[in-house]
Amino acid sequence: MMGKAAKIFGYDDLWKEQLAVFVAEKNSDLILESAKSLPLEYWRKNFFFKGALNRKLRKWTCARFGDNTNPEGTHPVFALKPICSNAGFKVCPCSSAPQGKYSRWIKKGTPLLYTGILMDKKSFLVERIQFNIPSSEAGKLNFLGEVPEEAIRSRLKKGQ
Repeated sequence: MMGKAAKIFGYDDLWKEQLAVFVAEKNSDLILESAKSLPLEYWRKNFFFKGALNRKLRKWTCARFGDNTNPEGTHPVFALKPICSNAGFKVCPCSSAPQGKYSRWIKKGTPLLYTGILMDKKSFLVERIQFNIPSSEAGKLNFLGEVPEEAIRSRLKKGQ
């Protein structure tokens, strides 16, 4: 028999909510296999997206990225880490050109997790330019898959 305090504090509601979260987490892998876009609450570290408009990247990065590109063109973005218990996500743009002293990249031909999509070109992470993706824009990007940690390469540039 449930006590009065448990009824007041919504004991049943709490367990229903926890069960719903557990089921969603277990089934999110199934969702990821066929997802073309993802709301921010489903994002994870190392997710790779295409379709960020250069004009928006320019705005989000305070003109540090996308300045010398076609404003209507696009660049991919790479999910770096969740912020504030998944209230947002820190990302960086990607480029086909090496970036900075240490260039981390994803090798062409890398199969992405969940979708099996192969990276169509070498993609350098522009980690010196990080920003929080607006939640209103997150679902507009094209989800390509998760980059396996071991597929992210790095090396010191020649002469350094």
